[in-house]
Amino acid sequence: MSRYLGVDLGGTGTRIVALDGAGRVVGDTTAPTRHDDSTQAVAALIDSLAALVGDEPVGGVGIGASGPVDSDGIIHNRATLPAYSELQITGLIADAFGVDCRIDNDAATAAIGEQRFGAGAGSRAMLMVTLGTGVGVTMLVDGAPFRAADGAHPELGHIAVDGPAAPCYCGLPTCWEQLASRTSLDGSTGGRRDDAAAAARSGDSAALRLFETYGTHVGAGLETLISAFHPDEVVIGGSVAQYLDLYRAPLLRRLMRSADYAWDPSIRAGTLGNLAGAIGAAALVLPRVEHAGG
Repeated sequence: MSRYLGVDLGGTGTRIVALDGAGRVVGDTTAPTRHDDSTQAVAALIDSLAALVGDEPVGGVGIGASGPVDSDGIIHNRATLPAYSELQITGLIADAFGVDCRIDNDAATAAIGEQRFGAGAGSRAMLMVTLGTGVGVTMLVDGAPFRAADGAHPELGHIAVDGPAAPCYCGLPTCWEQLASRTSLDGSTGGRRDDAAAAARSGDSAALRLFETYGTHVGAGLETLISAFHPDEVVIGGSVAQYLDLYRAPLLRRLMRSADYAWDPSIRAGTLGNLAGAIGAAALVLPRVEHAGG
């Protein structure tokens, strides 16, 4: 049976999954993202893909990459993916396996994964916010990502928000990504997110204030996106989604508007965890059939 491979190419780690024809995960692996020579990095990725499937035939390969990714499938992200930027990675992988290879922004593939197989199943207008090394955002309408006029995926994690100075490599003096990413939460917790969360759930006032501030920062960008897109569902993904119970209240307070402008979508944590992006990437090449769940 053919295996459909999905790659989540993030700034910190690279996750790979293999799906069967029904969309079930039958294998996965994770490795640090390489930042060295492009030729060696791509060769190592191809080796990892081949090792995951073994002797099983490959039906296709999908990639979700930390953007920007242009309409020709070229990654332009020397800040976090220098080894994979400015090259035709889909062509190299397609040639290696003799199958179709497609690429999209990693925020888009995470959203596709959750909309087809996870928390957003059945949503017609789903906004996905992935809180990871950066902040990835995708708006799906009937399962298709919203595109800019040039066909590219808009970098909606990089929007101006109010708050403390948080300069970003994108050029903004206060950027949503710099305030709402997992990286930001790691900074405020000294890299001990789980310990801080446990303390907050036990009623520790300092830890509760930390998540209060974080939720306010997440809401600072989300309020703009909800006003612009009016989604029926918002899915929070990435490793920080597991703490949603601790920052939901300040996030919702930030979203409050007057009655004429209020919009109240369901807000929930993703269910696919850190594999959402890779599963969604595989879905780019997976035949559209009813999945078996699980």
